[in-house]
Amino acid sequence: MVEQRYLINGRAFAAQDPGLQEVLARIYGTPARPRCLCIGEGVEMYVSKFTDFVIKRMPETGADHRPTCPSYELPASESGLGEVLGEAIIERGPDGVELRLDFPLTRRIGHSFATKEPQPTGDVTVARKALSLRGLLHYLWERAGFNRWYPRMQGKRSYWVLRKFLLQASEEVETKGLRLAERVFIPENFSREQAAEIAQRRDQALSILLAPDPDLHFKMMIALGELKAFNETTLGYQLYFKHLPDCAFFIEKKAGTRTKRAFGPELQAWTAGQVKLIAACLFYAKREHLYQIESLTLMMTSAQWIPLDHAYEKDVVDKLVAEQRAFLKPLRYEAKHAGKFPNFQLLDAGERPVALDILSAFLTPNERAAKASAIADRKPNGWVWDTAQSAAAERFVFGLTDRGRVPYR
Repeated sequence: MVEQRYLINGRAFAAQDPGLQEVLARIYGTPARPRCLCIGEGVEMYVSKFTDFVIKRMPETGADHRPTCPSYELPASESGLGEVLGEAIIERGPDGVELRLDFPLTRRIGHSFATKEPQPTGDVTVARKALSLRGLLHYLWERAGFNRWYPRMQGKRSYWVLRKFLLQASEEVETKGLRLAERVFIPENFSREQAAEIAQRRDQALSILLAPDPDLHFKMMIALGELKAFNETTLGYQLYFKHLPDCAFFIEKKAGTRTKRAFGPELQAWTAGQVKLIAACLFYAKREHLYQIESLTLMMTSAQWIPLDHAYEKDVVDKLVAEQRAFLKPLRYEAKHAGKFPNFQLLDAGERPVALDILSAFLTPNERAAKASAIADRKPNGWVWDTAQSAAAERFVFGLTDRGRVPYR
């Protein structure tokens, strides 16, 4: 991957140019726009402010960038994003994203969820799409850039980096009249030497949960991070995040049993040490230092934090990383299944990305039919691995000597 370059007021800057921050500070809040030079005429960007100034992609311009550019984004129709963009995800312009969630961020005492306003008699309500906890997790992951990989990322994707960019992504988003970052908790890197300071910062971050408002509503938060343990007890289940060893999250026994059933393959792959497992949960404080989970989702990832739909995808990720390829993982969001989407998009094979599909014998009949139909539509400009027919030693053919040609099989 070539380092990203920008044109600002007639002058070109590399992304790592030491003078870039000073230039961005001068144009921040002005009509001036950086242009990404990944293609000849450039693509307009905008400047946002976090700890540092950051150059961000303009809404709906992701497909205008070159595939190898970090600002490239698949057309929304090629992932689950297309089904929710414009309804559950509303892009109002630079720094103006609003999410519609299908779960509340408050909980009324004595009720599972905050009560909704009654509908007037005679009204007809049109169902509107909203993001589930899984959809929100996918959105933050994609916005933070962790569904893609470039060779120069090798050795640079630590948990610290993951947390930094996920928190930054949540700062850019509003939902239910507040900044999402106000209700997102991601454990910081644990250190025994700094355990007391870390616990103090954690308690401060979660203190918003400890007192109900005047209407007897408890505020709720979303915790996400790498799963360390999911243990059954006599009273229910305990969930522990890695980097948060001294704080358990509790889930009722029936809900915990449903979780084990719904995420059986993910938990089995994680228990076998094949994948990382990301947990995201909506929770509230039942009492001091007792945090109760209201809903929960799990997502498998590779060692590089690339989301995985099934364990076969890890084989492809490992091979792509080893062969120093650039690729992207389309995410499912609220789609019933991911069969119609490519498992991955190879970004370094020419002017357009190349779809990589896995036809697994373990797909459900509906998923397999959707995958087979999508593969047929993409021929001959794609690559497929039928796990029932291809031997392990023969499964990977990525055209490594000529990245403009990717054999289809």
